[in-house]
Amino acid sequence: MKSSNFVMALLFVAALVFALGYNHGNANARITVVPAKVGVVNVNSILQNSKKHKTWQEKMGVEESQIQAEMDKLKSELEFINKDMATLKKGSPEHIKLLREVAEKDGIYQAKQQYYEQEMTMKVKAWTESLYQDIQTKIAEVAKANGLDVVLGAEDVELPGANMRELLLDIKTNKVLYHAEGLDITTEVLAALDAGS
Repeated sequence: MKSSNFVMALLFVAALVFALGYNHGNANARITVVPAKVGVVNVNSILQNSKKHKTWQEKMGVEESQIQAEMDKLKSELEFINKDMATLKKGSPEHIKLLREVAEKDGIYQAKQQYYEQEMTMKVKAWTESLYQDIQTKIAEVAKANGLDVVLGAEDVELPGANMRELLLDIKTNKVLYHAEGLDITTEVLAALDAGS
């Protein structure tokens, strides 16, 4: 008799533990099913309208103008030497001297042109990476301030497309096809990004 009471008590405790565990599991399941709060950002719009980015572009424009002036000067020196050389007899000591000078200056021109192209490419890449990291940081800050769980990139597809390749690329990379106006936090992210510049 005592063993049957013991078995009954054990079954009762097991049923109680199961019931409590089941309810606890349901509570946890309900928490994970809560819909995420979503926002969208148009990164292209931020790049086009950012004062920080425009300031950098202006700085790079000045640098490019200086480089172009240097390259134009070298090119005009080459043209002047070539004109001078055309007046001389081929094979004469003066002609050979200018021929050597043209080869040296042309080598310098080509090397500088190649170097400046690589330098500008590296600067643009470094700036783009840095700016994109800043944009991601600002997106996270604005999302947290607005209680958002997820932020999606919603880029505009410009129609008509510049060419078929760019149009197809835009269509393939654009994943947000519709969103309500209230979800767009682009303006807030842009303001946060430019506030630090």
